[in-house]
Amino acid sequence: MRGLPASWYLDPDRAPFEDSAIFAPSWQFVCHVSDLPASGTAVRFDCGGRSAVVLRTKAGGLQGFRNVCRHRGARLVEGDAHTGLAFCIDGRLRCPYHGWTYDEAGALVSIPAGQHFDEFDADAHALHPLHVAQWRGLVFAAFQAPLQAVEQVLDAAAGTWPDLTSMRRVIEPRATPCAADWKLACEHTLDTAHVDIARPALKPRLFAPLVFEPGGGDVLRATAEVATGALGDTWSSRMYRQLLRDRQPTPARADYVYLWPNLLLQLAPDGLSILQVLPGATGHSTLRELRYAAPDASRAMRLLRYTHQRVRRQAFAADARTLVRVQQGMAMLGADEAGPIATGEVGLRWFAEHCRARLPAPASSTPAIGGRKRRRTTPAAGA
Repeated sequence: MRGLPASWYLDPDRAPFEDSAIFAPSWQFVCHVSDLPASGTAVRFDCGGRSAVVLRTKAGGLQGFRNVCRHRGARLVEGDAHTGLAFCIDGRLRCPYHGWTYDEAGALVSIPAGQHFDEFDADAHALHPLHVAQWRGLVFAAFQAPLQAVEQVLDAAAGTWPDLTSMRRVIEPRATPCAADWKLACEHTLDTAHVDIARPALKPRLFAPLVFEPGGGDVLRATAEVATGALGDTWSSRMYRQLLRDRQPTPARADYVYLWPNLLLQLAPDGLSILQVLPGATGHSTLRELRYAAPDASRAMRLLRYTHQRVRRQAFAADARTLVRVQQGMAMLGADEAGPIATGEVGLRWFAEHCRARLPAPASSTPAIGGRKRRRTTPAAGA
């Protein structure tokens, strides 16, 4: 089996198609329920050229809308630059452009005096709703109707996971721009062969190498026990393993779930780590990192989280450099060139199959080196 053609990472015309075919109908992680603790709290979430706002209602539920005013298209909620969190007074969304105001159900309830319209129907100008769902404390949204409920998808792969509702955010979310296509970044997350090669300094990692297996439909799963020490071990990894041995007699492990198309969840003894790859223009993406954990202020747990984050930060930096290097190299390949995928790379094969099923290759033309299109031609007779 071969990977995706190089042109799929380079053609600028592919991004809008992928946003519509893949990201609009997929469940996207937005936040944890603890990020929306009270009525009127809201969060902005952007993905694939679309913006969403999810709001905590007075009754305690969640409502989601496209983050756009129905008057002249202004974005309603900006939110904090890092977390996207905001607060809506009285649960109302007021457009900062012309002052149109919507209630928590998305209905248009107020227009400033002086703005008059012929044959105006307020009901026809309500906010566009989104699909919003919770799974064990995690909040998801979809811009178009997903094929399955999020519970059906995740229960198949993480049915034994505990309820995560009591967790709280333990680090500020990070959104790091990356000069690599989203598909490349996702494949790198599922690639297991590169770890000992591309990250030799992190060979004594916290957990053993991953072996992904299908979790049913649009999910993969994996389990990894804590890694053993090795030559070149770091202080952070040694300390992490020692703290785990002191804390529990049985071997500790981490459980992983990959949700199509772009989300990796890691449940470790010290909390939940989330990596989400957000698409940008072709050849660009954003890597979104979040961490949540159950309330525990003990010194041992604080050290566990600290050492875990140190190793993750080093690995993240190494991964970002590798991704840029591979993206640049893709431009040197032929448009239809695709390297082979090893038989043991279950995650990579699964991802390539999903992409091909949802993104058929265009028959009219294909991009050449550097993303420029070249016309497919039929060889002349006798050529």
